[in-house]
Amino acid sequence: MTKQEADEFTTALSERYIQIQKYSSHNNELLSLWDDVIETLPPDIKRGFEEKYDHLVRESSS
Repeated sequence: MTKQEADEFTTALSERYIQIQKYSSHNNELLSLWDDVIETLPPDIKRGFEEKYDHLVRESSS
């Protein structure tokens, strides 16, 4: 995976995760599945996801 592909992947993943948390908060099984998948990401991809996710959370809090 190229750096650009990894960046696009983590951006899409973090945006989708925010949506799932927002609209499926009643579905703990789905959220748990996503959490499990995120835990299995390669370290560099996981780090990119976490950075983008944290940024989106901060944006939505403003």
